[in-house]
Amino acid sequence: MSIKYEVKTSDKLGRYLVAANDIRAGERILLDQPFVLGPNSDTSLVCFNCYLPLISKFLVCKNCGMAPICPGDGCPEQFAKWHNQQECDFFRNLKLNKGLNPMTMVQNVGSLLVLRALLKQNTNPREWKMFSELESHLDRRRESRVWEYYDNTVKFIQSLGLLENGQNQDLVQQICAAIDVNSFEVRGPPIPAIGCAEVLRGVYLQAALLAHDCVANTHMSINDNNVLVCHASTDIKKGEPIYYNYTDPFKGTEVRQQHLMVGKYFQCTCSRCSDITEMDTFMSSAICSECKTGYMSRVGESWVCHSCKKESEHSVIGHKVQCCSDKLEVINKKDDKELEEYIKHVSLVLAPNHYLLLDAKQRLAGVLRDVINREPRPTKKVMRRKIELCKELLPVLETLSPGICRIKAITLYELHATIVQLAKKLFDAREITASVFVDELLNAEKHLKRALEMLVIEPGNSPEGELCAKALEEYRALKITIAKVLDSVHAEGKTYESENIPEEVPLRPEID
Repeated sequence: MSIKYEVKTSDKLGRYLVAANDIRAGERILLDQPFVLGPNSDTSLVCFNCYLPLISKFLVCKNCGMAPICPGDGCPEQFAKWHNQQECDFFRNLKLNKGLNPMTMVQNVGSLLVLRALLKQNTNPREWKMFSELESHLDRRRESRVWEYYDNTVKFIQSLGLLENGQNQDLVQQICAAIDVNSFEVRGPPIPAIGCAEVLRGVYLQAALLAHDCVANTHMSINDNNVLVCHASTDIKKGEPIYYNYTDPFKGTEVRQQHLMVGKYFQCTCSRCSDITEMDTFMSSAICSECKTGYMSRVGESWVCHSCKKESEHSVIGHKVQCCSDKLEVINKKDDKELEEYIKHVSLVLAPNHYLLLDAKQRLAGVLRDVINREPRPTKKVMRRKIELCKELLPVLETLSPGICRIKAITLYELHATIVQLAKKLFDAREITASVFVDELLNAEKHLKRALEMLVIEPGNSPEGELCAKALEEYRALKITIAKVLDSVHAEGKTYESENIPEEVPLRPEID
């Protein structure tokens, strides 16, 4: 496969990737093995070999007598193994020469990722050099709480005798910083039959060079082998930067900026962050208290209405928004009535697409999905409400995450599922004709087809990959249902005409 990107350098972005040729949406840009992967600094105890959570008991590696590992039959075969021979020999020497015991490792499991990165200095000098060149913003972290937070990690590494030959604690702090700034979240292996897992962090040396934009043009996934796969989410022209969104695109600008400043040490100046309307979504805006129809956006220490130009102090509007945020924190987010009540009242204060309202609507759609799937006879009212919520979310998703988007695909799938369920309920009750039933099924098929086109690039055993397999079966079943209903219409001597019957969905993505 030809290289899809080139590395460029600029004062603003540092090193970053640009498209070496035109790249189509859905095309794979890069595959990246982890330079290092391991638990978070605040992790619970995990197996040093496969990263399964160790809940009640553990064994230690019989070769080094130091590393905590899975008890019983050992680590499951399907999970990657990380406690290699070189590390095992290193741990055994520590035990023999420094008298360390397994509890030292247990107590410092949060420093395991840093330790394994440092050991690469000798085991993989080429990749270590690439890692050491990653942005760390070390100077900005000095004299900060995060510098103090990693003091225990520094002391742990020093106790292992790894900072000799003139090396100082800044090297450990630099490793901690490089991991914090450049790592990706990775799903850890789930405990069989229980499903709980630790969230891991992985450093991927190619992907770490992707520049940030709050409207990205890439879609990222990490498969069961912990390989990061980056696809283009939209068409990318030759020479254009390849962007990844480091933040949650469904948060408002102030929240995103705070996350980037705290975790990545820069202020984003992308087109979305520079637009107080957030690309006409008004995702951080409030309803104007003067004209009641316009939306107010924050400009410095004031809020200005886009319609009547009324200005209000930030202390007034900001307080209202904060109250809405505080309320969302305390309500029961699994209770549909509480969520409906929240949406009803907050809609009087916030713009319809405010990120707090979108959050509540997403949660409510999930609760209603569970009600529909759980109840033997879910009501038409519940189904229609879920359809309404999905339709309200999709335009915002289309604007802020154009092209391939995981959340958009799931929302489209959920929309299709409920349209089918409601249409079948109405048809069985003879409340709609066969022709209307077919119309609804074709509408659902259109949404399902779009969802499949996005889900098909997801790793097979990920939750999204499993949803893709389920959606494909449902697509086939839906085609059969449509054909049967059409046959029954024709059998009655009637005709059915549709302006646009969707094409077949390919079983595999057309673009590798």
